[in-house]
Amino acid sequence: MLVGAYHFFSTQSAGASQAQNFIETVPVAAGALPPVVDIEINPNAKGLPPEAEILAILDGLLSALERHYGQKPILYTLESTYAHYLQGRFGDYPVWIRRIIRAPRLSDGRDWLFGQYSNRGRLAGYDGAERFIDLNVFRGTKHEIFALCEVSP
Repeated sequence: MLVGAYHFFSTQSAGASQAQNFIETVPVAAGALPPVVDIEINPNAKGLPPEAEILAILDGLLSALERHYGQKPILYTLESTYAHYLQGRFGDYPVWIRRIIRAPRLSDGRDWLFGQYSNRGRLAGYDGAERFIDLNVFRGTKHEIFALCEVSP
């Protein structure tokens, strides 16, 4: 089983401090998926910092994680967040798009690597506190996902 960890991005603290918290919590582990940064910002929300400040925070976080783990983090995001903040930026980072009901698609036609297609999945044997689990798909082959984790199948 391939495993990894993700960080929920905040606009309320510096990217370097968010990265440091992740680094102190998640060890470098052979065969792990690259770090995932979950970026869910409603561009219409009140009280957000200016876009340039949000992007500076995100850039600091991504740069620090990439330096530490030696891999580009994966950007998990919503369609609206992608279209407003990420489209045309961070082009060499893999994208994990959440698009429930319809097939995953990025607003600019860019390829995505993972796609979340449901937040109401069920898993035989799962008995956690949450009733449902998220369901995702990898857009690639078994060899490609193992290469992403830098291991052989």
